[in-house]
Amino acid sequence: LDLIYLLAPTSPDERISLVAERSRGFIYVVSLAGVTGARQSLPAELARFVEDVRTKTTLPLCVGFGISTPQQARDVAAFADGVIIGSRLIEMLNGDQAGRLEEFIRETRKALDGISTGLRT
Repeated sequence: LDLIYLLAPTSPDERISLVAERSRGFIYVVSLAGVTGARQSLPAELARFVEDVRTKTTLPLCVGFGISTPQQARDVAAFADGVIIGSRLIEMLNGDQAGRLEEFIRETRKALDGISTGLRT
């Protein structure tokens, strides 16, 4: 098993370099400062942060925290190698939307189909 390190937008360059050096598997890029949870929108500077991290590693960069809609997942997939949706799924399971979970996953998969991710080949 690989230890997955997290990098937040507030991470200093020294931490980014250290995480890039020590990571195996992938790096979890936190989309925003603060706590996890569904958001209406993601920070405009997120793509730039991912690209800054990308200059220091060849590992896949997966973005999570706050991604709560299929469109947000599609937007993030345009510059990241993976998209992590957690809180929105938990909200749906714990709330009155558990019956919509399969539909949400299908909508998200459809939004991601055919998109060229940020992964370098």
